[in-house]
Amino acid sequence: MPPAEDTTNFDVIVIGAGLTGIIAAQRLLQGHPETRLAILERDYCVGGVWSERRIYPSFWTQWTIGIAEFSDMPMERPPAEDCMHDLFRAKYTSKYLEDYVRNMSHAGQTLRDRIQFNTQVESIRKVNGQWQLLCVDTISKSQRSMLSSRLMIANGQSSVPNMPKFPGKEHFQGKIIHSIDFGQSDVIQDKSIQHVAVVGAGKSAADMVYEAVKAGKTVSWIIRKTGNGSLGAAALAPIDLPTPYRNGVEASQARIMASLQPCYLIPYRSWWTWLLHSTNLGAKVVSKIFSLLDNSVRKYAGYRERKSDKGFEKLEYDNEIIWQNGTAGGCHFADFWPLVAEKVYVHRGDVKLLSGNELYLNDENGTHFPCDAVLCGTGWECGLDMFDNSTLMELGLPYPKDIEPQEETARWEKLVGKADEQILRRFVMLRNPPKHYHKYETRTPYRLYHTMAPVHDDSILFMNHVVAGAKLFAAEAQAIWAVAYWDKAFPLPSVAERENDIAHMIAWNKRRYLSNGELGNFAPFDSVPYVDRLFDEIGVTSHRKKGWLGNMFAPIMPADLGKVWHEYLARRTKG
Repeated sequence: MPPAEDTTNFDVIVIGAGLTGIIAAQRLLQGHPETRLAILERDYCVGGVWSERRIYPSFWTQWTIGIAEFSDMPMERPPAEDCMHDLFRAKYTSKYLEDYVRNMSHAGQTLRDRIQFNTQVESIRKVNGQWQLLCVDTISKSQRSMLSSRLMIANGQSSVPNMPKFPGKEHFQGKIIHSIDFGQSDVIQDKSIQHVAVVGAGKSAADMVYEAVKAGKTVSWIIRKTGNGSLGAAALAPIDLPTPYRNGVEASQARIMASLQPCYLIPYRSWWTWLLHSTNLGAKVVSKIFSLLDNSVRKYAGYRERKSDKGFEKLEYDNEIIWQNGTAGGCHFADFWPLVAEKVYVHRGDVKLLSGNELYLNDENGTHFPCDAVLCGTGWECGLDMFDNSTLMELGLPYPKDIEPQEETARWEKLVGKADEQILRRFVMLRNPPKHYHKYETRTPYRLYHTMAPVHDDSILFMNHVVAGAKLFAAEAQAIWAVAYWDKAFPLPSVAERENDIAHMIAWNKRRYLSNGELGNFAPFDSVPYVDRLFDEIGVTSHRKKGWLGNMFAPIMPADLGKVWHEYLARRTKG
């Protein structure tokens, strides 16, 4: 009789069964089917942000058909009534990811078989060269310890809800719900809930406002005033902005469009990038292009043109979209702005008090109104609390600045300062940022190579901790790079060279994305050059074999990632 399989000791543990963890596990098992691999998921279903638990009717994708898939399993086009300018209801991504983990199998186990659901990782530390994980079952509350030689942290940026601490909430008789739980709540269907307050500026807040208004609720939208930690209202762009491509998402996948961005990830070796970003004329052209885009977004919303007696004009965002100094997203519904202007009460301030069924604001008018439910689109906390500060420091993860040794602070300030000088020499546009409120970060930035790999520990990788616009695209590219990295299939730069590269990422982020760049991992417009950089380092070329015109103008699609992956596997087999 064969010995029972050890369910607590693994070669690789992947934390998170969202799209990032799923594709990371799949590529690793394709490359090494014998790997003892487990996926830990705190929820009861796969998908993370796209899980069936977090879906609600107005949740639509911000990626399009043809882009929203992995290279080894095409996604079937949803019905026409569930598509809009090639975007589609998020429930189809949920189904796609569920189908994916059921269909992909290695060594007699599907990906789904390897997922341990309802498993919360409480702590991670290294013991005798192995990673020790203390886990808690979210249902039974029982604890268990697990060991792994390697880890992939794939819990992403949207796993731990940031819940405001509302004064008086213990005396509030209504419901308080974060967007993570909105899809499972009955707040929209409950007829006893008539007065709804939505707190937050971003896309999830806008979705909840829309659903509540469409359900006939009286809705108040509360956004903190710009300043004191708040970056103000969101920029919500129409999803049908004209481009030379089939849609805006495909346009963003083309190198010609990516080249318009002042991005240090793009190699500094062509006359085109020099002209656009290193000359005053080019910088003016780029600025003009994005100013036209910004004007289109503001005109579509009609912040100052629409008639409203409810404070609609307070929703106008501060800085041009190109700078991404606040939150942004797509506006999917043609009736969104007209409905908000007509029916939604907009307030800029903080919640001062909840009491009974009343909400009080701290504004100059002492505003208060009936409230049966508070819906929080208030974002997410850092998902790294399973590591103690010393481990965060050792790995190059964000940790409180006030505990960093002075010599380490000085060392990185010198590295980043030198990189900043080079960034400013290259990018004219970044020398003159707009006047803006700057939200400073209390933690150190990410100091990971390619935002994934610690400089001094090759046994752990942080997958999709970069904030990229094309999530599936970036996740699959990172998964391919991760396999090659652990295979030692390419020579790594020296420690000094990697630290210099990290310093460039940090310096560029702060100049390019202002407040959002404080952590050094923000790249919403830069997925294509980021992915190019990963593949160029591995030494594969399949993503650059469309001829000069095709390489520059054709969108990079999931099939191109598949070609890269097969090229890598074939090269490894030969070598």
